This record gives sequence, structure tokens and C-alpha cells, in this order.
Amino acid sequence: MVAMAAERYGVHALGIGSDLCQDQPDSVVEWMRNGRWSIERDFGEGSADQPGFPPQPNWFEGIKDFPNISVGLAEIGFSADEIADIMGLNWLRFYEHNFVSLANGKTTS
Repeated sequence: MVAMAAERYGVHALGIGSDLCQDQPDSVVEWMRNGRWSIERDFGEGSADQPGFPPQPNWFEGIKDFPNISVGLAEIGFSADEIADIMGLNWLRFYEHNFVSLANGKTTS
């Protein structure tokens, strides 16, 4: 999935989210997908029959397995610099260029 997104949008447009909801009840994912603003019920990657959290892949049982993402990216041909970008540097650049410092009213870069 990451490789297809990189081909379509470029590596510099990608970032791995760190919003892991490990050991949370299904009510948390239901709120995240629907909140108070949704008109239609959204099951995300689930379905009406299985509306809760999807099972984790066997290589990612929890936050301790986050480095396995880097290993997988390397195995499918991403360079060390591309992996660093995807794993966090792209988010850092996004924040630096798009959020304003309250102290001086300017972006941080």
C-alpha cells in the first residue's frame, strides 16, 4: 500500500500515523469514525458485520513493533532516506512549514 501511494503521490507526501489505539474498546473506533459530525455510519476498514477495530497483522502486535514498518519498507526497496521521511521526517517538515509559532506569528522554518 505504501509503495503504491509513493508511486502516485511521491515519498515526500507520505507519513506513518502514530495514532495506535491498542487495547481500546470498539466504542473508541466507532467514535473516531463517526464522532458527532457524520451523517452516515462509517465502518472504515470494517463492515456492518464487523464494525470494531480490525485485527493487527502478525508482524505488528503493538507499539513495540513500530520498527518493523521500517524493516518492511526496506524490504520492498525504499532507501534509508525515504524510510526516514515516511517514518517521521515528512511529518516534521509539514509541522515546521504549516504551523505558526504563537511567540512570533511566523512558521518555525
